[in-house]
Amino acid sequence: MSSPAIVSELERLWIELEWRKCAEDPFYFISTYIWIESERDARGREPFELFDYQLDSLEAYMKKRFVVILKARQLGFTTLAMAYALWQCLFKPRANILLISKSQDSADKNLGMARFMYSFLPDWLKTRGPELDGDAAKQMVFKYYDGTINRLKSFAGTKTAGAGETASLVILDEFALMEDPASTYRTIKPTTDAGGRLIIISTARGGNNMFAKIYRDAKRGNNEFHAIFQPWTSSRLITPEQYEIKKREFIAEPWLFFAEYPSTDEEAFRESGRPRFTWLPDEASLDEYYVHGSIVDTPTGYEFVAEDYGQLHLAYPPEAIEWQRQFVIACDPSLGTGNDYSAVHILQLHEDGTPEIIGYYANNTIEPAELATELDLMGRYFVGANQISALLVIENAGGVGISLIDKLRNQLHYPNLYRYIPPAVAKRKRAPVFGFPTTKATKPLIINRLAEYIVPMSDNSCRLLNVYPKLREELSTYVRRENGTTAADIGCHDDLVISLAIGLYVLLEEVQPVGNNVISERVKEGEFRLDLTELYREANVIQKIENKSNRRFWANHRRAVRKTQRRNNRGF
Repeated sequence: MSSPAIVSELERLWIELEWRKCAEDPFYFISTYIWIESERDARGREPFELFDYQLDSLEAYMKKRFVVILKARQLGFTTLAMAYALWQCLFKPRANILLISKSQDSADKNLGMARFMYSFLPDWLKTRGPELDGDAAKQMVFKYYDGTINRLKSFAGTKTAGAGETASLVILDEFALMEDPASTYRTIKPTTDAGGRLIIISTARGGNNMFAKIYRDAKRGNNEFHAIFQPWTSSRLITPEQYEIKKREFIAEPWLFFAEYPSTDEEAFRESGRPRFTWLPDEASLDEYYVHGSIVDTPTGYEFVAEDYGQLHLAYPPEAIEWQRQFVIACDPSLGTGNDYSAVHILQLHEDGTPEIIGYYANNTIEPAELATELDLMGRYFVGANQISALLVIENAGGVGISLIDKLRNQLHYPNLYRYIPPAVAKRKRAPVFGFPTTKATKPLIINRLAEYIVPMSDNSCRLLNVYPKLREELSTYVRRENGTTAADIGCHDDLVISLAIGLYVLLEEVQPVGNNVISERVKEGEFRLDLTELYREANVIQKIENKSNRRFWANHRRAVRKTQRRNNRGF
């Protein structure tokens, strides 16, 4: 064999080995052969050098079918996804890859990125791989020697994007910015049912859209997705000094800045205001409540029945609950129409004054009448020391709260309903009110008290025991508005926050940990309370008499004036 033949054969073997190495390892292929556009290089391009977080993401693409990425801007996730898509086209026969972005222009730009990468591949790699058989504005077609076709297509993120396709890989880029992310997702997800992969990449645009829901559920392990978050500090393009300059530009509306350059995923999803709870326990340190069930009335008494999908969640099995302590159950009711939740918290107080959540209930479809029955059962089951039943506190903001209290009092005859005694105010009769009214005066009171207990202890645990992930989410999206009021962020819920705040306030004000005093709706015997109601009543009576006398005087005066005017007009 001649020397040129040997060289040719060695070259052929090297190409084959290199090809197989690229086919087995996308990291090797991308870091060795992919070039990306660059303004820093005079040639307009530079090798694609992967950062550690990009390596981790690439590994997730290989091992997980479904990946959702919440990111800050300018981190190169879209570029990485295009390189991975090109790798699939070259080394995975029968690949059908859909690139979907917020607009057709954005999707075509991403396709152009893959086209740029392909154009700078070495000639031997293009020759060894499938032929670029079609290169149109909205797709690239690769054809293998045996006739197998791979496609890389771009779509705008509409309601019908990718409809009818069977995809091996779908990349949803800037998913939260699409016109209707939920509809796009409903169309796209079935295209992967035959074993395809789905990568969702986006910055945040509020905390109540489909992207936020998928990401949050993924963090909790409640869906098929693997969640990745990458903060602005990972960017190779933004220095801390530039970050501070950009931040000052949004000083009046900081949430708009944090959506683009978040340090945490909570910052990213904030949509308005500033967080009311400045510290929250690390979500990784919180446990889900795995004891689910409901309370039933049996011939032998009230019992907890475990159910896989029960709405009542307990921090402990019933046998582990401290029954010698008294219970407070607080409820923030709703109409049960599928929007706001009816939220309930069951609370106890330790001997050292530490409050503890024993359980919670959240349901947004339960009717008020049915909710009253559930509360009645809960209250009669959770009976502590010197209690005939748990002290049951209903938020009384009118409407559903009143109807709930009415049924509990007059039909179910619940024996221990909380009554709020408002401060004595002149010209108003001071009388106990069933339930807890959340007004402009009382709401700051209960939220501020809750904030006193959402603080870290010496071991960085929360002062309030048994905070759980769903509650933490609501606390993280509870914000302080520009006018000084507090509420859930736009599109978010605060039902768990309000029910907890009411329950905690009553627990701390009314309940002894293991005391001998009976906690009930009646004022405790021998308790001294300054009540000026009678004085105010007498003052009101006197004022009414004086007002009546004054009205009579001025009426007579006006009649006399009119009589004089008429006489003057007649010439008398």
